[in-house]
Amino acid sequence: MKNISVNILSTIATITFLHINFVSAATTASTYPDWSGQWERIGSLNWPPEGYEKAGPAPLTPEYQAVYEHNLELRKNGILAGDPPATCLPPGMPRMMKMSFPMEIIVTPKITYIYADWESQIRRVYTDGRDWPAYILPEFNGYSLGVWHDENNDGVYDMLSIETRGIKGPRSIDSTGVVFHENNETKVLEEIRLTDEKTMTNTITTIDDAFTKPWVINQQYNHVTEDIIWVEYVCAEGNRHIKLGDEWYFLNDEAGILEPTREGQAPLVPGAP
Repeated sequence: MKNISVNILSTIATITFLHINFVSAATTASTYPDWSGQWERIGSLNWPPEGYEKAGPAPLTPEYQAVYEHNLELRKNGILAGDPPATCLPPGMPRMMKMSFPMEIIVTPKITYIYADWESQIRRVYTDGRDWPAYILPEFNGYSLGVWHDENNDGVYDMLSIETRGIKGPRSIDSTGVVFHENNETKVLEEIRLTDEKTMTNTITTIDDAFTKPWVINQQYNHVTEDIIWVEYVCAEGNRHIKLGDEWYFLNDEAGILEPTREGQAPLVPGAP
C-alpha cells in the first residue's frame, strides 16, 4: 500500500508539473508576440536608413565634427579611420541594429534575445523587471533592460521598449567615420513594434556626448518566413585589411603581397628583406 501511495503521489506531482508548464506555455503564447523568422534590413547601411543625402549630416559637436573631418582626411590617404569593424571589432550598439546581415528575435517572458549573423552578435534584453545593477561590465552590445507594452489593449504585447547602457568602445555609428565620444557613456533607447505583417520598425534614439542632441532614426526590417537561409559571417575569415603600426594595407593572396591603400605607399612582400 505504501508503494502504491508513493506512486499515486508521484503521478499527481508529474501531472501538476505538466499542467503548470502547459498553462505557462499557453500564457506565453497568448501574451507575447510571435516575432519568429528572419528579419532583414530595409534601407541604407548609413545610420539614417534614407541616407545622409536626405537626412542631412550627423548632429556632431564642434569637437567631434573636427574628429570626423580628420577621419575623412585619413581615409583619403587609405587609412580606415573611424570604422573599428574594419579591424574585425564588433559593431556594438547601436550600430549592431543596422543588421548588415539578418537577425532573429527569440521572445521569452524573462529575456528577449536578438541574434545577428554579423559576427554572431547576440543581445540579451532582460524583461523580468530587474533594476540596473550597481556595476555594469562594459560590453560592445551593452546591458539592456526592456519593458513590454500592449499599445492597443487587446491582451497581447505589441511593443518592446529597451534601454541600453554600459556600451564599450571604440565604436562608430556606421562606416562613414562618425565615432562616439571616447567617454563611452552612450545611452540607446529603442521602441520595437510591427507596422504591418511584413514590416518591423525600431525607433532608435541615441544619446551621446559627441552629439548636440539625441539622434533619432526609424530603422525598418522586412520579415522573411520561407526559404530562410542563415549566413555565417566571420570577419577574420575573409578580412583582407591589414594594419601594421599606423599603416594600412590590402592583402593580395594571389600575388603574395600587401598592396598599398594610398598614393606613395610602397607594397610589402611578407618575408622579404
